[in-house]
Amino acid sequence: MKIYTRKGDAGTTVMLGGVRVPKHDPRVDAYGAVDELNSHVGLALSLRQGDVPVTERALHLQEDLLIIGARLAAADPGGALEKGVIPDLRAERVGELEAWIDELDSSLPPLDAFLLPGGSPVGAQLQVARTVCRRAERAISTLLEDQPRLGDVVLPYMNRLSDLLFMLARAANLEAGVEDPEWRPRS
Repeated sequence: MKIYTRKGDAGTTVMLGGVRVPKHDPRVDAYGAVDELNSHVGLALSLRQGDVPVTERALHLQEDLLIIGARLAAADPGGALEKGVIPDLRAERVGELEAWIDELDSSLPPLDAFLLPGGSPVGAQLQVARTVCRRAERAISTLLEDQPRLGDVVLPYMNRLSDLLFMLARAANLEAGVEDPEWRPRS
């Protein structure tokens, strides 16, 4: 099977379910941002050289992002979920992210300033992932009028994920022995 089909050369793509839409369709923008986020998380993982449990948890994040991307790429997400064509994101995943955030927060120095993205290579990459996550969240929020069920789990998940990525960036900097770069406005 060839990787290219030439069918998208005219500016359209096929949604899961066979419906052809313009590549500028808001759903394509949303699942494209989620795919980009997943790649940034993968890059951060490739830069890591430490804690296996953190890596294992991050791989679960990547699986969640594939589920979200499939849901966004479905022409009929409700029907695809009901038929089992795509898995549903479990609601308890949001709570699991919150627990991980709380765990990280208890192990990190308290914040008393805004942070500049940066620090260690892994920390900086996780900050990039955080900003892409926020963009994906905004893109998904534009779909709420047509797909209100995205507000049940997907949107809260993406909101928590951006917070988690921030905390993971701080933890990566701490692990690397690099201070979080603080923003101290110059007078």
